[in-house]
Amino acid sequence: MTMPGRHDIYDVAIVGSGPTGGYAAKALSEAGLRVLVLEAGPGRRRRETLRQYDDVRRRLGYRIEHDPRAIIRQPVQSSCSSWPTDPHAFVDDVDHPYATEGERPFAWIRSRHVGGRMVVRGHARQFYRMSELDFTAGDRDGASAAWPISCADLEPYYERIERWIGVQGEPNGIAHLPDSIMAGAAQMSPGARRLEAAVARTWKDRRVIPGRTANNRMAIADALATRTCTLRSNAIVTRLLVDPNTANVCGVSFVDRLTRRSRDVRARVVVLCASSIESARLLLASATRQHPDGLANSSGTLGRYLMDHTLLTGMVATMPLRDDELSATATWAYVPRFRNVSTADRRFVRGYGIQVFTCWRTCALTAFGEMLPHADNRVTLDPNRTDTWGMPIARIACAHRDNELAMARDEVEACREMFRAAGFETTRTTSELCAPGLASHEVGTARMGGDSKSSVLNGFCQSWDARNLFVMDGSCFVSQGVQNPTLTMMAIAARSCDYLIDSIRRGDL
Repeated sequence: MTMPGRHDIYDVAIVGSGPTGGYAAKALSEAGLRVLVLEAGPGRRRRETLRQYDDVRRRLGYRIEHDPRAIIRQPVQSSCSSWPTDPHAFVDDVDHPYATEGERPFAWIRSRHVGGRMVVRGHARQFYRMSELDFTAGDRDGASAAWPISCADLEPYYERIERWIGVQGEPNGIAHLPDSIMAGAAQMSPGARRLEAAVARTWKDRRVIPGRTANNRMAIADALATRTCTLRSNAIVTRLLVDPNTANVCGVSFVDRLTRRSRDVRARVVVLCASSIESARLLLASATRQHPDGLANSSGTLGRYLMDHTLLTGMVATMPLRDDELSATATWAYVPRFRNVSTADRRFVRGYGIQVFTCWRTCALTAFGEMLPHADNRVTLDPNRTDTWGMPIARIACAHRDNELAMARDEVEACREMFRAAGFETTRTTSELCAPGLASHEVGTARMGGDSKSSVLNGFCQSWDARNLFVMDGSCFVSQGVQNPTLTMMAIAARSCDYLIDSIRRGDL
């Protein structure tokens, strides 16, 4: 890793090395730009050492999920299902605190290491496109603002990302879940096929399809191979630097996680890919005379419209399989959205998708529902508390509303009736949604839009207020859809990178 020099000026500085930050680094460095990526977590070598350490302890019988000392350090992160097998992938909650509002819990699942949450062991890595049904939802029901881009705008970028990650699945011809470019077929387990047949017999509007999964690829590795990209790990960005004359950004300030020393780096363009909540926190913490309410916040919408999929889990059944049908290999299937597609449901707007997990004789259903954007579901800065590195902590206000609760009641009944139709014996059910945040699909907070009065970014993730600032993570989402958001986030980032490259070549940036 090359260390940034004190007087270096990079073409682009990227905050975050996860799916969008890594892909932005790949696209921009392959275009010949000199790129610096700042990652708050440890480097790849340290990350691998910690993972091997966790593996050895687990083989020797240690179970971190039973260790109260570990849970005290990570009370929030330990609520994630992937935590027991990859605990060092998650932040230490004591060093990285945040606040919530009143009796409204929010579980901010945070992964600070090279590659981000997508490379956490146990991440299902499911990739589904959003459709025109999702991008035009606000035009139909008025429950969200309009997206300034369409599904057609993203189609070539969906294809680009899918070819690169190698999506496994099969075409299904479902208009509201567009087919992907498949690198190979995905097989459903015998139990999932039983569920598929039962659903097909019972409902005309429901389908069970193979899950669309992909390999664990790290775009940052491709970026570093270009030799025009520099990765600086253990760099906790605390604010963006603003030119007092132009009000544009001119770099970032960060604290070394290990030495606690502060450093500034200069860049002609800054790209935020720190995650929806963290990017909002950084922009709010970067207030200046020219940007008194937070950088890029002339609209007053920065930090607002936070969304995370509603998460209903705990629906479990035993499948009546023959011995020759049993498999210890866990497989995923998917029930695409079937509510508010061709007909309107009077109980709630939007919809949900159901992920189907099968292993041996167990079938578990997990429903991800769309949370509507509300201005007071938001991120602000706590005026009285800072984290270990002196940065104001995020204060998160987010709650499920009547629409989400009505949808959850339908999710419970839909799961139960599909178990009954398949002849599965229900062993556990739940009627309670998990706390917001536990889906780990948070988006919003710096939404894109058609004008600077009602949005933070234009349709290319470019700040209205500072032309050389881009926010290419899930912050830009206007509404959420029901699909896992990573594929759409990466497609949007790829499109924005093309625009950024063209802008630099034209001399506009």
